[in-house]
Amino acid sequence: MTETSTNEFSFVLKPSTHGVGVFAVQAIKTGTYLRLFGDEKELRHRTRHLQKSEVPELFRDYCVDRGETMMCPEDFGCMPVGWYLNHSNVPNAIHRDYHWYAARDIAPGEEVTINYNTLEEPEEAKQAYQFFTSGNGE
Repeated sequence: MTETSTNEFSFVLKPSTHGVGVFAVQAIKTGTYLRLFGDEKELRHRTRHLQKSEVPELFRDYCVDRGETMMCPEDFGCMPVGWYLNHSNVPNAIHRDYHWYAARDIAPGEEVTINYNTLEEPEEAKQAYQFFTSGNGE
């Protein structure tokens, strides 16, 4: 059975409650693979690990905290849309080993959100997300 997948025309970056967010251009069915990081399905192939002290403060929101290091985009000047995903306690996208899928049907124009608490970050980072939610208050 072939996996259903979005393509390069499935998402657009737009202003969001939290700055910039990823929005669906078309309807996306539950279980669809979300092509958020280009053709490669494995996010870890499009990242680099830097010492936290090497990453300027303004760029840290676009990284995954690993304690002393940060998992960062390969190139901050050319980031795939997946790096702009915002947090929700009730996300419409989930990952299985960083392969992202629609957790439920996503409507055209709806922001695609994830739960940052699933990103294997230190507990202190997770606590900060308690108050950082999607525009619908979730």
